[in-house]
Amino acid sequence: MKFNGCPRQAYFLEHSPEAAVQSRRDKADMSRISAGIQNDMLKSFPPGVQISGDYRRAAADTFRFIKEGASVIYGATFIAGSAACRCDVIMKNGDFYDLYTVRPTDRYMRYADEALYDKIIAQKSGLNCSKSYICAIDKKAHGNNILCVIDTDNPAKQKALREKLSFISLLSRQAHLPKAQLSRSCGSCPFFAECFDTGEESIFSLKSLNFTQKSSLWQHGVKTVSDYLALSSPSESVLREIRVRSSDEDVYDKDAIQAFLSQLSYPLGFLDFETAEVFVPSDPILSPMDTVITQFSYHLIEREGAEAVHFDFIGDGVTYPERDAAKELIRVIKPNHCVLMYSDYEKICIERLCRRLPEFSADLQIILSNLVDLEKPFAKKHLVNRRMEGKSSLKKVLPALYPGEKALSYSALPIKNGRMAESVYMRLPKMDTDERKRAVRDLREYNALDTLAMIKLLEKLQYYSGGD
Repeated sequence: MKFNGCPRQAYFLEHSPEAAVQSRRDKADMSRISAGIQNDMLKSFPPGVQISGDYRRAAADTFRFIKEGASVIYGATFIAGSAACRCDVIMKNGDFYDLYTVRPTDRYMRYADEALYDKIIAQKSGLNCSKSYICAIDKKAHGNNILCVIDTDNPAKQKALREKLSFISLLSRQAHLPKAQLSRSCGSCPFFAECFDTGEESIFSLKSLNFTQKSSLWQHGVKTVSDYLALSSPSESVLREIRVRSSDEDVYDKDAIQAFLSQLSYPLGFLDFETAEVFVPSDPILSPMDTVITQFSYHLIEREGAEAVHFDFIGDGVTYPERDAAKELIRVIKPNHCVLMYSDYEKICIERLCRRLPEFSADLQIILSNLVDLEKPFAKKHLVNRRMEGKSSLKKVLPALYPGEKALSYSALPIKNGRMAESVYMRLPKMDTDERKRAVRDLREYNALDTLAMIKLLEKLQYYSGGD
């Protein structure tokens, strides 16, 4: 989290230093470190200990391992007053430790400030720290362990960062909680709800307005939903959102749904991919940290009223799976199929396949030209209810439209989300025969539910369009 100069934010940071790192980025970094950094960087770093957990516990574990003389620590965590950081790798160098910020990109210098920040926080917390480095994977080269290691120490930048951290520390020692002042930077602050009312009646609870719009309304005295409804010309999208909130019924736009359905034709397919990040590529076509298709599910309805037929594919977890996946896609998805996806992720994956495997590009381009995004009518609120909570993801929309349907529940499956599916797939090579069979069955069951869910969502759209 970047400090935005707000005295109130500094006050909260003093009492919640773990918020000083963006949670999304931190989770992604920790997942990457724990899953593959040790293997991917084997020529640069020896095996080491792994730190995980919340910041306070992780910081305590870090210094415990340092006291025990650990040479290499992954995810080392440091807290210094109102600031915190979690380092990718620290490695002992004599009586000191060197810090490494590891990034899968050749644009490494954009992370120089981040690396310096980590070093300063580590030093302020008591670590004997010598150097700070950016360790970057060269994405232009194929193969393993292609790295450039850059010393990021910069006295001028270190001074500026230290002054900023001192300013934060000074503000955080205020005797009283400062008065809340609304500004543009408040929208990304994790403490926003500590400063302003975000309850259901608050203007800030409206998802149909962006933060700038809500801030402007608030500053002009429109602080509640009731205040907004009293305006002479309230937005139709906001009025729809309010109607949804006040009812347990589905709210729909019949004309908009019919317009969407008019794009579709039979044979009608439903496609979903599962993917994984490759840390140590098994094929020279890949670079470290590339994303590959590991499996897909495809339901096909040949004609209106026909039963859906299911096809699927899953790799073995060892060899590069996308060549076989591309062949199977081309085999089961014919040029006359209208293919529904949910979001544009499948489109992105197939476009990437075309670049990696040009020998299949012509056939894959036909599939691309027939893709239709099923998420759009839900993202545009053509069909919505309060259980969706303003979101349009498949795992939010499905239970909202089919509450209590156990056959459509991800929570009843051994694999409940894409992250779990990726983790299970990556462990396939290490499993014995029986465990592997169960894992493959579970992966197929999870992926099949994604495309079955799309069929059920289409049925709801058809129902509200006035069709069968």
